[in-house]
Amino acid sequence: MANRYYSLPSLIALELNKSIEIQDVRLEEQSKNEDGTINYIYTIKIKVYDEKSSKVYEKEGELTLSTTNNELKITRDFSRGIEIDGLETGGL
Repeated sequence: MANRYYSLPSLIALELNKSIEIQDVRLEEQSKNEDGTINYIYTIKIKVYDEKSSKVYEKEGELTLSTTNNELKITRDFSRGIEIDGLETGGL
């Protein structure tokens, strides 16, 4: 699960027949763990738009990053859902 492609935004864009654009990503370090991983709180601003309308949504969550062989890896990701206008399943 930690190494999966984050496909939800593209699926939502397809269902809504709109485009999605990442506007901003903020990471705030929370704590360093004994195993060398670091916990963060994140906020992602996502713009959902078409030629008629545009709206920016904020998605918040928490993640843990590790470094293995000089590569950053997400080892834990927890996000809070957001309601997307026009999406039948509710949100992201």
